[in-house]
Amino acid sequence: MLGFISAGSPADPDPFRRSERLPIPAPFRRFGMFAAQVDGDSMTLEGGAGIVAGCFVLVDARDVMTDRGQVYAFQVEDGALVVKRLDLHQGRPAMHSDNARYPPTPLDRHVRNLGRVYAYSLDGRHWTPTKYRGRD
Repeated sequence: MLGFISAGSPADPDPFRRSERLPIPAPFRRFGMFAAQVDGDSMTLEGGAGIVAGCFVLVDARDVMTDRGQVYAFQVEDGALVVKRLDLHQGRPAMHSDNARYPPTPLDRHVRNLGRVYAYSLDGRHWTPTKYRGRD
């Protein structure tokens, strides 16, 4: 299933309104995975690298074990999906953007972890594993 996931402000409570086939190479296929197209720049690193607007992400819906520094797909209270890095903010779990212009958003009981983002692709054909990013 291919839908949209925000890397910025949650905007779309109906992210799975689009269905399309993506050629996923065998090493990146996982049972229970889904793909989504990114909208927004909150996960874009300085210099334009990282998870950028328009790229695709693969989410392992069975990998919901939260690990600080990893990237996850979250569903927020209104049903919108966001892609963010999990870490602590003021001692509490929060969704962090890789783009420093976006502040952390604390997790609460209304936020649901949909799975770990384990790869991304700029063109839907060539996939790059996401990397753990420790924070100070």
